[in-house]
Amino acid sequence: MKKLMAYITACSLLMTGISAFAADETFDGDEQVYDMAGENELTVEVPDGDYTVTVTLGSDTDTQATVYINGGARIKSASLEAGEDMTQEQPAVPDNGTITVTAESEVSVLKEIKIERIPEREAGEYPAIYIAGDSTAQTYNYDTAYPQTGWGQVFADYFTDETDVRNISIGGRSTKSFRNDGRLDRILTQIRPGDYLFIQFGINDGAVDKPERYTSIEDYKKLLTDYYIGETIKRGATPILLTPTAAAWWDGENGRFMESRQDYAVPTREVAEETGVDFIDINQIMYDTYNAPFDSETLGDAEKEQWKNDIRSGYFICEPLESKAYPEGTNDETHLKEKGARRIAKMIAGEVKENIDGLGDYVVLERRFDDISDHWAEDFINAYADNLNLKGRNGSSFEPESEVTRAELLKMVMDACGIAGHAYREDECLDTAADAWYRFYLQGALDKGIIPAEMAEGCTGTETQTKTITEATEESEAVTADITVYTGGKSFNGDTPITRGEAAAVVYGCIKAAAGDELEIPAEQQGDFADEDEIPAEYLDAVKALRALNILYGYDDGEFKADKTITRAEAVKLASEASGYCGFAELEALTAAQQG
Repeated sequence: MKKLMAYITACSLLMTGISAFAADETFDGDEQVYDMAGENELTVEVPDGDYTVTVTLGSDTDTQATVYINGGARIKSASLEAGEDMTQEQPAVPDNGTITVTAESEVSVLKEIKIERIPEREAGEYPAIYIAGDSTAQTYNYDTAYPQTGWGQVFADYFTDETDVRNISIGGRSTKSFRNDGRLDRILTQIRPGDYLFIQFGINDGAVDKPERYTSIEDYKKLLTDYYIGETIKRGATPILLTPTAAAWWDGENGRFMESRQDYAVPTREVAEETGVDFIDINQIMYDTYNAPFDSETLGDAEKEQWKNDIRSGYFICEPLESKAYPEGTNDETHLKEKGARRIAKMIAGEVKENIDGLGDYVVLERRFDDISDHWAEDFINAYADNLNLKGRNGSSFEPESEVTRAELLKMVMDACGIAGHAYREDECLDTAADAWYRFYLQGALDKGIIPAEMAEGCTGTETQTKTITEATEESEAVTADITVYTGGKSFNGDTPITRGEAAAVVYGCIKAAAGDELEIPAEQQGDFADEDEIPAEYLDAVKALRALNILYGYDDGEFKADKTITRAEAVKLASEASGYCGFAELEALTAAQQG
C-alpha cells in the first residue's frame, strides 16, 4: 500500500488532469448556495472530499441545455420549457481542488447551484463490492436484452449473503467516459472504508472514431492510477484492477483460442506493476483456461472440439430469434450469455479467494445445499449444481424429494444439452406471462418443437412454419427461421409437477433438438415394461428411446408408472444423463478441463 500511495503521489505532482479552472468562489462550511444571475459557469475551490451538486436550470424561452461537472456531461440535452425550472442532483468529486459546473445552451440557463459536502463514512459491518466496467460486466434487463449477460450481473452468486455487490458497469464506456458520465463519482461518494472496487475497462478505450470514448494509453494509465485507484484508496477502500475479458477468437490454423484485447491489457498490467494494486489478470487466466485442453494428451479431437464449442456457447453468439435486440442472430465473440458470464465471474471469485486478503473470506465457489446430506443424490447434485445453475427452493434448501415442475425440468435439461432459449414473444408462448422466470426456455422449446402437443392444454396439433425475421433488402437476403407452431394450445402450466411420461418426452425432445441426425438409438432394447399398455401413446416412443439409451428406467416391479411425478433429485440425474447425447462432452469432463 505504501508503494501504491507513493507512486500515485508522484504521478499527481507530475501530471495534470483536465484543464484547471481558476476558482470564482471558495467553499466555506458544509453547504453553500450560489445565485448564478445569468452566468453559465461556476468554479469553486473546495476541500478534498465528496460532494452533492444540485443544479437548478431555467429559461424565459424554450431551449435545450447540457450541464458539465468537471468537464463531464452530466445532464445531456435537457429540454427546458419557458418559465419552468428543472432541478437535478449529481455526485461530485473535486478535480485539482475545484468543482466546476458549466452549462452549454443558446441562452443563460443556470439559475442556482448548491454544493453540499457529504459526511465522511464509516466502515460497514460487512464489505460492499462495487464494479466499474463496461458491457462485459454490465447488468442487463432481459426484457430488452436477453440473453446478454455481464459477469458483474452474476458476481454476487459467488459471495456470501453478507456482502453487497453493486454493479455500476454500463455498456460502451471507457475509463474516460465512465468518469465523465459521473459513474465513478457516484461510486466514490458512496464507497466506505473496508469496501472494494473492481475496475475493468479497455474494450472501448481504443475507439478512435468515438472521441467521447477514446483514451490514449497514456491517459488510460493516468485515469486508472490517479482517479480509479488513487481516489478509492483515499476513502479507505481497496481497488482491484482487472484486465479486459478475453474474446472467443478462434485460430483455426493452430487449433487454439487467440490472444485478444492486448492493446489495453498490456498497459493495465503495467499499471498493476507500477502501483502494486491488487490485480487479477482475467484476460490471461481466460486464455490459459480456454486453451488448456488443447495441450492435453488424454483428450481426443472430438473432446477438444466439444470443449471449443462449450466455450463459445458462453459468448453472445445467437441463433435467429434467440436475442431480443438482434432477432436475426449474432456472431458476437466479445459479449456474454449467462453461461459465459458465470464462468468468468467464478474465475474472478476464485482469484479473490486465493489472493485478496479479507474479501476472500466471503467467497463461495461451490454451491452447496443444507438438506442433501446422506441423500442418494448428494454427490450428484453437488457435482452438477454449478453446471446446471441449480436453484434451491427455499434459501439453501434444495428439497431433493419435492416434485419437480414442468418448467424446472425443462430448464435443467435445456441447460444440460446446450439448447438456447429464445426471446419471449407475446402471444407466441402459450399461457406464459411476460414476467415468468422460465419464459425464455419455454419460447425456445416451443420454437424447436420440444414440447409435446399433448402437454399444451387445448392444443389441436403442431405444424412447422417459416417465420420471416427481417425482410430482404438490396444488400442482404431475408432472414427466416423454421419454427413449430402449436395450434389451439393455450396452457403450458409450467408450475405443475411433471409426470414421468411427460418428462421422458421433454428429455427426448431436447436430445433430438441438440444431437440432430447424429443421435443413434440402440437397436436392441430391454423387454417391455409390465405396464406398457398404460403408458400414453404420445410418450411411448420417448420412453422406449430413453430406456435404450440407459437414461430412464422402470421400478423394481417392472413398471414404468408414466403418471407418477418425479422428484427434483431424479430430474438432476435425468438432465445430466441427457447431456452425454447432446453434442457436448460429459459435464464432469468439461468441468475437469475448465479447472485445468
